[in-house]
Amino acid sequence: MQIITLIYSIILLFFYHPLYQNYTSLMNTSFSFFYYSWCVLLTLSLCLTFFKVTSLKKFIIFLSLFFFIGLILPYHKNYPIFSTLHVFIPLSCIIIALLFLAYLIKNKQKSEPILAHKIYLWFSYGLSIIAMFIIFFSQINGLIEISVLLFINFILYVLQRS
Repeated sequence: MQIITLIYSIILLFFYHPLYQNYTSLMNTSFSFFYYSWCVLLTLSLCLTFFKVTSLKKFIIFLSLFFFIGLILPYHKNYPIFSTLHVFIPLSCIIIALLFLAYLIKNKQKSEPILAHKIYLWFSYGLSIIAMFIIFFSQINGLIEISVLLFINFILYVLQRS
């Protein structure tokens, strides 16, 4: 399911300009169906992948539901409260997911310290690249969104295979 989500995310990049807009821009166009189907696919993919690396299923379901609700809230200048929540909720969920990944890597250190150190290095590199993109573009655009998606899926894949 991860691969299908990534391919679908990359295909959606052709429906808008990823350097100047983000996936939300599809919500206010005739391609809104593709945006909402992407939201469902992305949420399910991340939820199921997190299930494979942790036993905290209620936490993952709770986080996934909030993430999905935040994604489907309308982002429009006529609804400023919804626009704020549309940005704040998914961003908070992503930050919590990144902190949870760091926690999982830290727990891996108890059983396999050398492997955990290698995963932590990849985790640090990925966070650095994402931070560099945010500083460089000074806004959240499609390139940053796909980078975060690839980064989280890569770390989950490595944790799942180890």
